[in-house]
Amino acid sequence: MSNHVIHLADLAGVTSYEVRLEFTDRFDPSSLSGDGLPFVSVEDEIHANSSSARGKNLREQYGRIPYGSALYLWEADTSGQSEVLYIGQTMLLAVQRRFEGHAAVMKLLADHVNNKNTMIFFRLCSRLDLKYQVGDDMRVRAIEHFPLAQARTIMDDLEAYLIFRLKPRYNTHYKDHEKNYTMPFQITETRNIHIP
Repeated sequence: MSNHVIHLADLAGVTSYEVRLEFTDRFDPSSLSGDGLPFVSVEDEIHANSSSARGKNLREQYGRIPYGSALYLWEADTSGQSEVLYIGQTMLLAVQRRFEGHAAVMKLLADHVNNKNTMIFFRLCSRLDLKYQVGDDMRVRAIEHFPLAQARTIMDDLEAYLIFRLKPRYNTHYKDHEKNYTMPFQITETRNIHIP
């Protein structure tokens, strides 16, 4: 029996890619209370999309392939003006667990809790597709279909790019200098995020 795990996508031999990036409508922070958000980590989603034994167990446990949100952002709305305050990723932890232990999120919520003119929201990445050329074939694949190591590299590059372009107040890395990306990419389509 082979232990080789098969994934639905692979960037081996690819020289560049395009990204379609979509975020949900706004979530109120109160949605984190009670049972919280019903998402798994992106790592678990990648395993669920693979041919591995762990993936089979996850599909059996959930009855379907569970959803993990690869990126999230927190934003403030002050008198109709929106500002992205923080951008993060959730590759190894489910969104709920990531938020619960995240100092920057707690700080931004604390900073705005008594400001009646500002509403705080978060958005989750609802779609992250890559379009790339393999020989004569143009492929479009979701981030959760790549091997975990490739997905993490893609997410590290994409998160750094967004931080550099949007300069969120509560992020500290990559705001003032652009990262040397692993592979050239271009964001060609977005929803619920404006990238100048």
